[in-house]
Amino acid sequence: MRFLRRHLATLKVRLVLGAAVLLSLIGVATWIGYATVETLTNDMAERFESLEASTAIGTELEAMTVQQMAVGQRYLTEPDEEHRVRFASLGRQAHDLRRRYKELPQASLTVVELRQIERVEALHASIEVDYALAHALVDNGSAAAATTRLADAAPAAAELQQAIRNVSAAQADKMATAAADMRQTGGDRQDLLLIVLTLALGLGAWIMYAAIRGIDLPLRRLVGAAEQLGEGDLRVQLDERMLREFDALRTTFNGMAVQLRTLVTETISIAEQISASAFDLSTISEEVAASSGQVATAMVEITSGAESQSAGLQATTSSLADVASRAREIGAASQRVACLGVQIHEVAAESRKEVSGAIGMLLDIKGVVQTSEQEVRELAQASKQIDRFVETIAGVARQTNLLALNAAIEAARAGEHGRGFAVVAEEVRKLADGSASAAQEVAQVVEEIRERIAGMVKTMERGSTTVAGVEEVSKAADSALEQIIASIADVRVAAEAVTASVASSQSMIQMVEESLGEVSGTAESHAASAQEVSAAAEEQSAATEQMSASSSELLHSAERMKELVSGLRV
Repeated sequence: MRFLRRHLATLKVRLVLGAAVLLSLIGVATWIGYATVETLTNDMAERFESLEASTAIGTELEAMTVQQMAVGQRYLTEPDEEHRVRFASLGRQAHDLRRRYKELPQASLTVVELRQIERVEALHASIEVDYALAHALVDNGSAAAATTRLADAAPAAAELQQAIRNVSAAQADKMATAAADMRQTGGDRQDLLLIVLTLALGLGAWIMYAAIRGIDLPLRRLVGAAEQLGEGDLRVQLDERMLREFDALRTTFNGMAVQLRTLVTETISIAEQISASAFDLSTISEEVAASSGQVATAMVEITSGAESQSAGLQATTSSLADVASRAREIGAASQRVACLGVQIHEVAAESRKEVSGAIGMLLDIKGVVQTSEQEVRELAQASKQIDRFVETIAGVARQTNLLALNAAIEAARAGEHGRGFAVVAEEVRKLADGSASAAQEVAQVVEEIRERIAGMVKTMERGSTTVAGVEEVSKAADSALEQIIASIADVRVAAEAVTASVASSQSMIQMVEESLGEVSGTAESHAASAQEVSAAAEEQSAATEQMSASSSELLHSAERMKELVSGLRV
C-alpha cells in the first residue's frame, strides 16, 4: 500500500496508469472481437468448402450414374462398340468421383456418412456388374435375358441415387448444426466483449472522476490562499499535503509569501535610509555647482587642439582607401583565374574519365574479337570433321546399295518365294541412294560454311587492327589530358598564391585604416567630449539646482512609501 501511495502521488502517473489500463481493456476487447470474427470466418469457410465439394461430387456422381445407365440401356437396343466404350468411360469417371468422396477430410464426415459412401460404392459396383452381364447376354443374342437382368438391377439403381442424395443431405444437416454452433459461439463472445467494454467504460468514468477530484480540491485551496495574499495578508501558509504537481505549486506559493514578507520589511528599512540621505544630497549639490565653472574654462582649450589633429588624419585615411581599392581589384582578378583553373581541371578530369572508359571498352571489344576469331578458327577445324563424317555416310550408302543389289539378285533367283524380299531390297537401295544424295548436299553446305568462316576470320583480323589503332589514339588523348590537368594545377597554385598575397596586403591596409580611423575617431571624440564636458559643466550647474529640489521630493516619497507598506500584515 505504501508503494502504491508513493508511486500514485502524482496526477501524471495516475492519468498514465488509468489510460494504460483503459487501453489494455480496449485492446483485449478488440482482440476478442477480431479472434471471434477470424475463428468464425475460418470455420465457416472450411465447412462451406467441405459442403460445396461434397455437394458437387454428389451431383456429378448422380448425373454420371444416370448417364452411364442410360448408355448401358441404349446398348441393349443398339449393340455398338462406341456405346460399350462410352459405358466403360463413364464407369471410370464415376469411380474417380467415388474416390474423391473418400478423399474428403475425415473430420468433416460422420460414421453414417462414411457408411453411406461405402454403400454407394457397393451399389455402383453391383450395377456395373449387372449391366456388364446384360451386355454379354446381348452379344450372345439373348436380348430378353439382358432386359430381365437390367429390370432386376433397377431397384439397386434407385437405391444408389437415393444413397447419393442422403450423403449430400447429411452434409447439409451437418452444416446447419455447425451454423447453430457458430451462432452460439458468436453470442458467447459477444457477451464477453460487452462485459469487457462495460468494464472499460466504468474504469474510464472512475479515472475521470478521480482526476477531476484530484485537481479541484487543491485548486480551491490555492485560490483561497491567493485571495488572502491579494488582500494584503502576507502571513498565509498552505500546510496540507497534495498531489506532487500541486504540492510543488504549494511549496512555491509558500516561498513567494516568505519572499514578499522579507521584501516589505527591507522596503521599510530602505525608506528610512532614503529620508536620511536626502538631506545630505542637498548640501553636496551646492558644492558641485561651484566647481562646474572652472571645468568649463579648461575644456575650451582642449577642443581647439583636437579639431586640428582630426583634419590631418582624415587626409591620410583617404589615400589608404585608394590603395585598398586597387588591392581588391587584383585579388578579384586572381580569384577569377583560380576559378577558371578549377573549371578547366574538372572538365579535363571528366574528359580523362570518359577516355579511360573508352579505352576499357576498346580493350573489352579487342578481347571479344580475339575470342570470336579463335572460336571461328575452331569452327573451321570442326567443319573438316563433318567432311570425314559425310564421306563415311557416302561409303555406307555405297555399301548399302551393293548389298541391296545383291539382295535383289538373290530374290530373283528365289523366284516366287523371294518376291517380298526383292521389294525390301528395292526400298533399301532407294534409302541408300537418298543417304548418298543427302551426304553430298551436306558436303556442299559444309563447303559454303567453310568459305563464310574464312571471310569472317579476315573481317575479325581487320577489326582487331582497327581496334588497336583506336586504342593507341585513346592512350595519346589520355596522356595529353593528364598533362593539361598538371598544367592547370600549376596555374591554380600560382593564382592561389597571388590571391593569398593580395589578401595579406588588404589585411595590412585594413589594419592601417582601422588604426587611423581609431586615432581620427579618438581625436574627434576628444573634441566632442571637450565640448560636451563644457556643456555638461553648464548643465551641471543647472542640475545641481534641480537636485536640491529633487532631494526634497525624495524625502516626501520616502515618507509616502512608509505609509503604503504600513498597511501590509507581516
